Amino acid sequence: MVWWKHNRQACQSGQAEGPMPTPLPCPLCNGHAEAVMDSWTSGGYGYDCERWGCRCGECGYGYYGGNPLSPSDERQAIERWDQQVEEALKIIAEPLEECPSCHCVPKVGKSDGEAFLQCPECLKIARGGNPIETKDKWNRLCLQRKAMRLKAKRQAAQLERIIGKDAE
Repeated sequence: MVWWKHNRQACQSGQAEGPMPTPLPCPLCNGHAEAVMDSWTSGGYGYDCERWGCRCGECGYGYYGGNPLSPSDERQAIERWDQQVEEALKIIAEPLEECPSCHCVPKVGKSDGEAFLQCPECLKIARGGNPIETKDKWNRLCLQRKAMRLKAKRQAAQLERIIGKDAE
């Protein structure tokens, strides 16, 4: 696979009316984001795809445009980026869930250059491609574990009622 980036001004054709919106700043580093035309070639078999992506010029957070599902114009790429930033800011604003097993706050660890969250007691772990994905994954896993525990308690209470009725 080969990725390359085109000159933004050379690729603009038939812009929609009005000025091009400015992408929101990066939720990770507050850097400047830029919409970029990406191309992707697979194995030299003539499959080329040119679509728009949008990512931070400082830390690289964002998405590449070189696939058929990416936006076909710059305005759509910026709108998709802005939605992604708004979702990331919601995740950042959420409190970090404590481990449902041992009620500990997870610690941040690092292995092979990748950060992760891990419970210091039971060693449950969550990894993601970036800090936002990692936090979201940890919180979702904790909420799922809490829901499973609640369901198990309800089932146990129901079994106790059933067993209690049979004993009489």
